[in-house]
Amino acid sequence: MMMKRLSLSTCFFLICLLVRAQQPDYPSPLTTVTATRWLVISDSPVCCLDSINTSRGGTIRDIATVRDRVFTTSWPRFYDQLINSPRPYVFWLQAGLRNEGDSTLDLSLACGNLDFVDVWLLPERTHAAQPNGPREPALRSPMSPQYVSDGALRTTPARDSYLQRQSHTVPLKLPAHTSARLLIRVRQLTDDYRFDGFAIYDAASLAAGFVRNLPEDNSNLVIQMLFQGFLLCQLLYVLVQWFIVRRPEYWYYFLYMFLIAGYFLSKQEPLFGVRLFFTRWPLLRIYLGKTLLILPYYVYFRFVRSYLDFPRDYPRLNYWFIRLEYFLLAYAVLDFVYMLLTFNRGVQTLVYTIVFSIIFLISIGFTIYLARFRQPLVYFIVSGSLAVGTGHVLGLVFSYLEIERHMDLGVPDIFVFPQCGIILEILCFTAGLSYKNRKIEQEKIAGQEKLIEQLKANDLLQTRMQHIRNKIAQDLHDDIGSTLSSISILSDLAIHGNNSAQAIETITEIKDSSLMLMERMDDIVWSINPRNDSLENLLMRVRHFATTLFEARGVDYTIDIQKNIHEVRMPMEHRQHIYLILKEAINNLVKYAHASEAFIEVRFDQRYLNLCVRDNGCGFASGIPPFGVQRAAENSGNENGNGNGNGIPGMYHRAGLMNARIDIASIPGQGTEIQLTVDLV
Repeated sequence: MMMKRLSLSTCFFLICLLVRAQQPDYPSPLTTVTATRWLVISDSPVCCLDSINTSRGGTIRDIATVRDRVFTTSWPRFYDQLINSPRPYVFWLQAGLRNEGDSTLDLSLACGNLDFVDVWLLPERTHAAQPNGPREPALRSPMSPQYVSDGALRTTPARDSYLQRQSHTVPLKLPAHTSARLLIRVRQLTDDYRFDGFAIYDAASLAAGFVRNLPEDNSNLVIQMLFQGFLLCQLLYVLVQWFIVRRPEYWYYFLYMFLIAGYFLSKQEPLFGVRLFFTRWPLLRIYLGKTLLILPYYVYFRFVRSYLDFPRDYPRLNYWFIRLEYFLLAYAVLDFVYMLLTFNRGVQTLVYTIVFSIIFLISIGFTIYLARFRQPLVYFIVSGSLAVGTGHVLGLVFSYLEIERHMDLGVPDIFVFPQCGIILEILCFTAGLSYKNRKIEQEKIAGQEKLIEQLKANDLLQTRMQHIRNKIAQDLHDDIGSTLSSISILSDLAIHGNNSAQAIETITEIKDSSLMLMERMDDIVWSINPRNDSLENLLMRVRHFATTLFEARGVDYTIDIQKNIHEVRMPMEHRQHIYLILKEAINNLVKYAHASEAFIEVRFDQRYLNLCVRDNGCGFASGIPPFGVQRAAENSGNENGNGNGNGIPGMYHRAGLMNARIDIASIPGQGTEIQLTVDLV
């Protein structure tokens, strides 16, 4: 069974080889498709091959050196070389034509879709009709030589009729009763061409053939026009957005779509039947063919870097993207220069395939790396890239199946697949740009709201600062004014008094008032110094003040301050109130409590600041102690007479200004505890 299968497989393989080895069917060298019988091919077409290897000194022969040359190349060899290896040769074909009619024939020569075609129609000899016999040659005025150049890489010449322009045929005129020699020169430099032999049409046959070859529907034309219209609308939209927003990603996006539109226009412009750009300068289709595919990648990478803010969010990836952009730009320039110098599209296509296969793999790595960040903007880029990549792959697969495998897949145009991918990509990018615009607007609104809050906070701070300034001014006015007034009065008593003991007592009071004023001024200056903003500096000053008094009176003391107190920040007015409350509590302890032990404790629990001053002195029963009333009365002139001096009422008043709570607990004979609780939220 196995041997039988092997034998069948071998036979099938040999049959395939025999089929492939059969002589191919060659088209006719020159055919006439005319509605008249007066056009005759008088001489069979003969062919010639001329080498043009310019690297070895080869040149292109002109008509003067070829018109009298004998052509001996067979048509099969001519056709095989033109189909398989056309670049090293110049192809010549010669044939004789004769018009046996009585009127001039308007002819059209179809040469296929070749790069460069030159056609000469040279006079040979004329014929006159004899009344009683066959036509014999007769001397007449020779026709004027005719020369027409044409080809896919030449600018379309001015033709005689619309049909000749649309059918890409060369116009010729053959006068009545005239024999002419037809010389055709072909030079093929690209691999994008179609050739099935030469054909001559008269006007009626050309019109009939044109109508017969019209497609049953114009779906492909409609699709291409819709695609170019879509790109044009998108280009205008992005350009307007760039003028409004002035962000670089819009400019790169515009350039990207402009290059894509240029590439497809170079391929589809003849389909529209208008002379825009590439039909006026056909060589640009070859010189810019790969450039219009390379530069979109360069602009695309720049668009992605700007769109995703690579310098800010992905600096490492931004470094490699910049290197890849430089490489693409250099490659585009070198590819263009190479085509200008060599016109070798085979090597160009091979290098392009290798380079962009590598870039495609690198782009996949970049895409996987970006997808790890799970950002919505990245998803737009990945979706668009996936759509255009899928479209190009499908286009390549269908193109390979139709060209290499000769499979009719019923697809009107292979470009439909990449174009669909590009449309999806544009939709993804446009949605991504809209999303980014909305995100930027939301950030702007949030920034404006934050700025408004900051301005409100600044206004509140300004109001608070003004209040503090007024408070300091009032303190200075009350303390300094009243103290200086008392010093002035005491000075007059000391000067005019007769009793020396009284003068000494007055001078002592002046000294005490001056020291008190200096101390008060020092407190005010210290409280407004920004270097003392931290609670830690405040407690250091309290510690120094308390230590000095306790040691002077011989009081044993303990000061316990929590270690994390340096984390606390508070407004300047709070700092002043806390300091004055603690100072008043320590003064009262030292002067009136008759205590032998004192304890100061400071605690902080993320929200509340607790300060406690405790002693083991004489204490008091309830209410405000007598010394507090006395001190309040002594300072009743301070702070507009509101009881905001250094007494116990002043302590309560200052606590109220901070929205703080102060508790005073005392037991006669056991001591007093003053506890201040400040809410820092």
